[in-house]
Amino acid sequence: MAISEERQNAMDKKANQIMSVVLPLVEAAGMGLATYVVVYRICLNALIQPIPKYTNHGFEPRRATGIGLLVVYLLLLVVFCITFLRLLQVIWTNPGVTPLGEPSSEKSTASTKHYDRLDAYICDYQGWPLWCDKCHSFKPDRTHHSKQLGRCVRRMDHYCPYAGGIISETTHKFFVQFLFYGFLYTGFTLIVVAYFLAERHRVLHSAPGTWVVAVALAGLFFLFTFGMFATTFYNLSINQTTVEVMQRDFVHQVALRGGNLNPPNTTSDQSVVLCEVSRSPTRSYIVVQTELGTGLWDLGPLANIRSIMGDSLIEWFVPLRMSPCLHHRDHSGEFPWGRKVVRLMEEHGAGTSYRRTRRRSGGAHAA
Repeated sequence: MAISEERQNAMDKKANQIMSVVLPLVEAAGMGLATYVVVYRICLNALIQPIPKYTNHGFEPRRATGIGLLVVYLLLLVVFCITFLRLLQVIWTNPGVTPLGEPSSEKSTASTKHYDRLDAYICDYQGWPLWCDKCHSFKPDRTHHSKQLGRCVRRMDHYCPYAGGIISETTHKFFVQFLFYGFLYTGFTLIVVAYFLAERHRVLHSAPGTWVVAVALAGLFFLFTFGMFATTFYNLSINQTTVEVMQRDFVHQVALRGGNLNPPNTTSDQSVVLCEVSRSPTRSYIVVQTELGTGLWDLGPLANIRSIMGDSLIEWFVPLRMSPCLHHRDHSGEFPWGRKVVRLMEEHGAGTSYRRTRRRSGGAHAA
């Protein structure tokens, strides 16, 4: 019997919600097992105060090594747990969803007041902001509808059951920190347990099951966290989300406030002006289709990283302050536009260039 698409989506949503609870519990259980093996079985029973099984085979206490490994392990464990809990707290309390519109709302009648303050925004071919038929509202730039939440999510990156939910503009910073401290913690655990497991097998000719499982889990999660961190940090450096990376073969339409349909200068790329639209007698836009794969928000590697992680190194490593990308104070757009879009504004006399021209001509009050 065939399952309807709506039913399939509901089942997928439920499965993801269950996994978002189960997987963090599995991770917590894995950390508990690793702590038992590293702290109790290795640092205490084998190094600091060896039990008879070790002393009978000539092992002497290695207190400095045991204490050093214990301190580093507990430090990494505490930092990783704090980061994980901070990530979960934001995911559960502030996932970054947009308000729902009225069920009767339609694109042609909904208010565009929010977008009228912007110099540029992503739009459709007719210059309308992108519309979500499920939430009955316009979607701010970089917003996507999440099947798992059934809501539009601002700057949505992806849904991660391992992290407990949606990764968005509110959680992206803490997700990066979670992955960074995760691969440090699991990498350290993997090295310690694997080394002393090999030593125990060589001398005592035994390999406890708990140690073997700890090595396997540490190795698995190290590969996962390191791979995810490398991919996520690279995407961060080019200011693209996972969704946007998957849409690299797409072109975008950008509505630029004011401007000329046929600029006097030759455009610097293959962007195409589609049409001109008017919101009011004093507010008009030109709709420009960007070249394939344009990095609309690419500010340069360091500026891209700072836009999510914060301006100081303390903010990069301490999981307390929310990401600067939540502010949305820039009137040029929902997020600061990259160099390619700024260049388009300059070439067409649109956006910020248009506003400067209006001020010089004394027409700022009408803009």
